[in-house]
Amino acid sequence: MPLPANGDYAELRRIVRAEGLLEEQDLYYWSKFAICLLLNAIAITIAIVASHPVIILADAVFFAFTSTQIALLSHDVIHRQAFRGKRENAILQLVIGNLILGLSHTWWDKKHSQHHANPNHIDKDPDIQMPFVVFSSEQIADRPRWMYPLIKFQAVVLILVFPLQVISMYAMSVQHLLTEPAARKPLQWTLMAIHFILAAWFLTFIGGWLLTTAFAVIYLGLFGLYNSSVFASNHKGMPLTADGKRLDFFREQVMTSRDVEGHPITDFWYGGLNYQIEHHLFPTMPRNNLPRAREIVLSFCGEKGVDHYSTSLWEAYRETVVHLHRESASLRA
Repeated sequence: MPLPANGDYAELRRIVRAEGLLEEQDLYYWSKFAICLLLNAIAITIAIVASHPVIILADAVFFAFTSTQIALLSHDVIHRQAFRGKRENAILQLVIGNLILGLSHTWWDKKHSQHHANPNHIDKDPDIQMPFVVFSSEQIADRPRWMYPLIKFQAVVLILVFPLQVISMYAMSVQHLLTEPAARKPLQWTLMAIHFILAAWFLTFIGGWLLTTAFAVIYLGLFGLYNSSVFASNHKGMPLTADGKRLDFFREQVMTSRDVEGHPITDFWYGGLNYQIEHHLFPTMPRNNLPRAREIVLSFCGEKGVDHYSTSLWEAYRETVVHLHRESASLRA
């Protein structure tokens, strides 16, 4: 665990709370849910009623976009950024996570909570525990030798597997419910089963098997690519932590994270997660308050001599790729 929070974080939290940035934003989130569900319904309707293959395949792209936007809302629900009520959140987690997305909400909650508690920890952050990727050259010795050919070119390999992320999440959700304790497990199974039954039924409306397969491949691939691209640039390439080298909560969350510079389009595309530093400092903060929080955190970090790092969208991806390429260099020597 990080070292106990010190007075710096308490001081920062008082400033943020005084501005009302931690208060619920019900109207904002209900409108976001309504818009995303409407767009999802439009995507489903187009796929069912359209007859031209080009329109149907273009709709697969649109459907992947709307599904990722819903996944980003699911992330906010897990963090209680959207609503604070226990019952309200439990219902939304089941409906959005298990029913609409087909994913176990308790699997995602457990994995993501471990990440927030141990950002970029070499052994404890599940987001950097991949058998075919090393985030530090020291990890190479811990990987199976038969993985070395993949690790050797991991900067390219990671991008190529992004489209498989959603399929991987389905598999991990099932594994979680089969092997680990989970709340409301029968209900989770039931809602996930309904999701996949409805998905299979929906695909019968697309057309022939070739068009249906193409639709599914495009949808799942772009859903995974978009979702992965949002999370890939937030921590990868930033300093790593380990037991014995941990910092206090405030410094650890700031120094292991990277902000992507804000813009209305970037904010929308990322679902607010381009303000990764602020999100990690205040995980329950509604996403529409994160831009203002960034101004406060940036000024506060300057006062405390803490490096608050942000860069452009493309530079964030470049830094990620360069870091992965550098850490695997010994295998290419």
